[in-house]
Amino acid sequence: MTKLKEERGITLVALVITVLVLAILAGVTLDTLVGDSGIITKAQEASQNMENASREEDELIQNLLNDIKGAEGGNGGEIEIPEGTIEFGEVKWSNGQAEVEIIAKPGEGESLQYQINGTNEGSWQNIGSGEKVKGLKHSDTIHARLWNGSIASVQKSKKIEDLKAPEVTIEVGTVTENSIEINIKVIENESGLKEVETYEYYIGEALDGRTTSTTYNYDELKSDTEYSLIVKVPDKAGNVGTATIKQRTNKVDYPTIESKLKEGDYVLYEDAFGTQQKCMVLYGPENKNYSSYGIQIISAKTTDSTGIVGYVTLGSSDFNSSRDSYNNVITTLNVEAEKYRKKDDGIAEIARCVGSVPDKPDYDGVGMYKIKTNENINGYFTKYNGTFKDSDENYKADDDQMTALRSHIENDYWLASRAANSSTFGGSHFSIRLVDEIGDVHIHILCEVNLDGYTRANSFNRGLRIVVRLKSGVKVIGGDGSESNPYTLAP
Repeated sequence: MTKLKEERGITLVALVITVLVLAILAGVTLDTLVGDSGIITKAQEASQNMENASREEDELIQNLLNDIKGAEGGNGGEIEIPEGTIEFGEVKWSNGQAEVEIIAKPGEGESLQYQINGTNEGSWQNIGSGEKVKGLKHSDTIHARLWNGSIASVQKSKKIEDLKAPEVTIEVGTVTENSIEINIKVIENESGLKEVETYEYYIGEALDGRTTSTTYNYDELKSDTEYSLIVKVPDKAGNVGTATIKQRTNKVDYPTIESKLKEGDYVLYEDAFGTQQKCMVLYGPENKNYSSYGIQIISAKTTDSTGIVGYVTLGSSDFNSSRDSYNNVITTLNVEAEKYRKKDDGIAEIARCVGSVPDKPDYDGVGMYKIKTNENINGYFTKYNGTFKDSDENYKADDDQMTALRSHIENDYWLASRAANSSTFGGSHFSIRLVDEIGDVHIHILCEVNLDGYTRANSFNRGLRIVVRLKSGVKVIGGDGSESNPYTLAP
């Protein structure tokens, strides 16, 4: 504005001089130039009027600026351009928590303030430039501002993020023919690891287990086989550290003992539940009557074993359900026995309940029970005629062989066999055979229909004893076959 006034003043002086020169040349009188109504006097008045107008214009502009400043919450006067700055330092992590330094240059009358996450009034805290905000977690946002009591001249925010996955290394421990032990080390520099089931252990893409332990044992592996073992370690922010190794299990050269299994020998068999069952050879290749059955071993009573692998309930309080249990007893007991066979060990090819047919375990070639005596008196049995299966003799082969080898045990256990008969007082009984605690074959009545129309159903829980047929070519790799030192088998 001052420069404009100076330019205007110079222009007026030049104009006056020019007018005087022209007036003199034109013969104008001095009074005409400098009198009250003279040219010079009028020029001076015009200059003063222009200066007054310029001053009024400056005052108007300043008033407008003051109005704008007041509308923005200021205190009036000229607009102050903020001079303050805010910068955040490097985020540093320790024990799962972060800290960050705030460096600021406040303007005159301003203070540095901060708060974490929300920007609620009343929650701001004062902090000095160069001080650190601590105890921060992944995904927190820290806000900082320069505050003069009524307005923030500068405000900045920074989000705390953990983008670095844990570092995982694997060391191999003990390796056997069917297991690999590993130990892991983890470096976590930022938000920290999950607190439960921290480490995930894989075989290839298949999860094998989760645990908080840095030692893990992969078991039930195949011998002389290479495995890809993967460890994944997630942190609290969701980053996952991964490490992979390839390790081969040991190769085992089994020393084959030149000894054949024969009836009465004791043999160890590990079932599907990991239990070492001590068994006895029930049928051997030397038996001329049963050599076609293959080698079959039966769970045995020893000083440290009952010979019972489990218990099965047959029958029901409901008559029809109990009849179904009676009719389906052979397949029911064989299905339960098969649950104990370890299917991937290359040793056993089938498991069955003792008392079923040795070479055809599910054989059920009997007809249906028919009226034999006076059971049709008053027609009470008519509706049940032909709905119950008849007696069978399935149990005989196993029972005769157990008797010959003295392998009966002092526990009640089921035989996969049925017995149907007419009672002395009329009516019919439908029973399941079992071996009692002194080794005798006995029966338990599941259903009965009396002459007067009365029906009854029972339920019993008794032991399960299994017979396992070995695959051909199974090797004997240890033991001497005695009760105290049973044979150990391998495929």
